Amino acid sequence: MIGDRQLAKMDLAGIGLSVACAAHCLLAPAILSAIPLAGLEFIGHEAVESGMIALVALLATFTFLNGYRIHQRNGHLVFGVIGLAIFLLLRPAVGESLEPIATLFGGSAFVIGHFLNWKWSRGKACQRA
Repeated sequence: MIGDRQLAKMDLAGIGLSVACAAHCLLAPAILSAIPLAGLEFIGHEAVESGMIALVALLATFTFLNGYRIHQRNGHLVFGVIGLAIFLLLRPAVGESLEPIATLFGGSAFVIGHFLNWKWSRGKACQRA
């Protein structure tokens, strides 16, 4: 098991990564025309998007399970499952016009889950001290 401080840092990193993922997915279509000019064509590739989703899911899984061991609450796990379901099931099923909205909801679910995990873990760390 990791320490409370490391878990808090990982939750904050998870929030940042979830926001970055959502921002990438929302902004990529708007700036795709300028990407080749900057030499950043790889940003628009599906592999980058899939990689970001995988990183978000792996970090959330690790931090959420470790957080559960500390605070014994499962609300953050629910948000993690919702976010993952949106990214893996809903996003591919909706059309391109609705994909940014699904991405926003999926990323938001992960951010809320990380926030709850961070909040509840901090509360337990303070109680132990």
